[in-house]
Amino acid sequence: MEILYPPTLFPFLKNKHLLLDTNVFRDAVVKPTVYSRLFNDLKTADVTLVTIDAVRYELLKGSADDTKYKEKMKLIDDIVDISLPISPKTVELVYTLIQDYGIHGTVMSLTDLFLGATLMQYQNRICLLTRDTTDFIQSVFNLLFIINVPYSKGIFTYGVYQYGA
Repeated sequence: MEILYPPTLFPFLKNKHLLLDTNVFRDAVVKPTVYSRLFNDLKTADVTLVTIDAVRYELLKGSADDTKYKEKMKLIDDIVDISLPISPKTVELVYTLIQDYGIHGTVMSLTDLFLGATLMQYQNRICLLTRDTTDFIQSVFNLLFIINVPYSKGIFTYGVYQYGA
């Protein structure tokens, strides 16, 4: 099965950073061939794959043992080009995002708040790839592309989001 994405996706992402959410890594474990092809195609198109430490924490927590922990760490390191630091500016933007979301932010995870704040910080130089499409509301973030990944039980649908596009 192939990943279905719009033909304008790669040209749009060229020379940008693509921020990967936790679910992207988890799905890559289930379908390594399909996702490794996507990651390689993105890198070939001059897209820098990035994540943040909060995503790393979500993936690493609950590791059954040291071996599983190291396997997860290797998976992340094999996929991403860099991890973006959480700066004082990012932390300030988390508070702004909480205000922007209002009542809609009640159930947002800390990881999603930091992902959103990272999008706000880097604006048009970065996009987010996530399957948590209800966590990034369109009154705050712009849904630019939809990517569908068929799998045996249905379809994984991802959104590509940007702040201020």
